[in-house]
Amino acid sequence: MDVVNLIIAVLALVIAILAYIRTGGLVDLRSQVKAVGPATEALRTKTADALDRLEGVVRGSSGPRSPSVPEEEERQERRG
Repeated sequence: MDVVNLIIAVLALVIAILAYIRTGGLVDLRSQVKAVGPATEALRTKTADALDRLEGVVRGSSGPRSPSVPEEEERQERRG
């Protein structure tokens, strides 16, 4: 019975490896990560700007400020 379990496990491993290679493997995964990077950065910037405006509304500052990345970088440096 142990031999049958071993054969099934090895067969499952071979099928999994073939499926991984067929779907693109690491090369495809790396290209997808590179493609998502700029979109993630743009979304982070938009979120930071929205939170900055929300902070202004909650604290009652005068008017909406224009979004700028250097102000966000200064804020992050002050936070540590």
